[in-house]
Amino acid sequence: MITNIFISFVFILGGILLVKNVFRENINKEVRNTQSLFSKLLEKEKSILIVNLSDYIYWMDLGEKGVKRRDKEFLEANINPWVKKTLKYDVILFTKDGEIITSSFRNIPKDFLKEKIKEVEVFFYSYREKVFLCAVGPVMSDDKRYFYDAYLLFAKPIDEEIIREWENFLDAKITILNIGDVREEKLRNYYEYPSYHIEIPLSENILVHIEKESKIIYLIYRSSLIMLISFTLFILISSLLISQFLISYIMRPFEKLVLIAREIERGNYDVDFDIHRKDEIGDFMRAFKNMIDKIKIREEKLLIERNIMKEIAYLDVLTQTYNRRYLDVIFKELVNKNIYFSLVFVDIDNFKDVNDKFGHDVGDQILKEVVEFFKKNFRSGDVIIRFGGDEFCIILINTTREMAEKIMKRTLCDFKERFSNIDGISLGFSFGIASYPEDSKSLDELIKIADERMYKDKEKK
Repeated sequence: MITNIFISFVFILGGILLVKNVFRENINKEVRNTQSLFSKLLEKEKSILIVNLSDYIYWMDLGEKGVKRRDKEFLEANINPWVKKTLKYDVILFTKDGEIITSSFRNIPKDFLKEKIKEVEVFFYSYREKVFLCAVGPVMSDDKRYFYDAYLLFAKPIDEEIIREWENFLDAKITILNIGDVREEKLRNYYEYPSYHIEIPLSENILVHIEKESKIIYLIYRSSLIMLISFTLFILISSLLISQFLISYIMRPFEKLVLIAREIERGNYDVDFDIHRKDEIGDFMRAFKNMIDKIKIREEKLLIERNIMKEIAYLDVLTQTYNRRYLDVIFKELVNKNIYFSLVFVDIDNFKDVNDKFGHDVGDQILKEVVEFFKKNFRSGDVIIRFGGDEFCIILINTTREMAEKIMKRTLCDFKERFSNIDGISLGFSFGIASYPEDSKSLDELIKIADERMYKDKEKK
């Protein structure tokens, strides 16, 4: 009997410690998983903002017309109020000395107008009880060699709609707090039935509080304790033989659970759970399986979100074709596969007349139709990239410069016929061709050569 009592005591103590550790590890795992998902959400928002900003700051027309000439018509049609109406971002274009060229803010924070580094910066900012995700970058030439002594800032408001999207994705309640002084030692992650709470700093004075309900962890903890106490009492009133049998009966599922935990640690979630038992261990196994199934679903959802984020990073918002960021990717891919190609730089002729006469909305629609025309008239393997404004870059795979010249002349004839009369305006395009590796093995050099040849073609008209 003394042996049974000693075994029972050891069993209770070890079981309670085991359950506490399992409970603590599951809470920590849930917290880490939620933190990781929220970090991915922020990275997605930042990536989209950077992509949209980059399309503007490395656009020569913005530097020449917007900064140097202060062309009011150009700024209204392309920066303010176009950016706010189309992309839903607040926008500030300012010089490195703090002079405002154009802005959608009425009263601009002085912090925004300080001279920045010549790289894109992303940060959160609190202004008039609102929180903004901001990206600011230097206005430079297309080849990134000339700095126009000005900066462009996009500010995306973190409003209720954005927070609702985050809450739906995380299945949690999110509160953004402007507390004035966010210190690492003040942050707390804790569990308070039925939810665990996470605090994540966004900046020196902005804090995100996440409250996520997780009853399953508490149920596992309570069920485990009940199971341990019940079996311990049964051992105390049983004989040595029954005690030994019960110990074996109880420990076997836990040994299997350890093996299952090791498989899960390796990333294998398709493990065999004994969920058909009609006792507390069966309840425990079913609860544990449900928790693993939810973690698996969350990881699959995260993988899908990562793929979507990657696709969005290389997609032009307006025309739904590739943007200039994809040019680096396809160039490296073709070079690594030792595939020759021709890079064609295209600029739409008379497109400014369309914008001036009919407005930006009609111009945007024409750009979409131009992209559809290119997709139908080039091969499926060729790559169409919107370089910026009404400029496009087309990669003709396995095509020499001579072949590309013939293709583009034929395409130009079809293009003029298709866009021959837009209420009195006829569109065409000028183009320049640079071939890899004939003209150069450098992407920047290929772009420069094609651009120069395109301008020569335009001067002939």
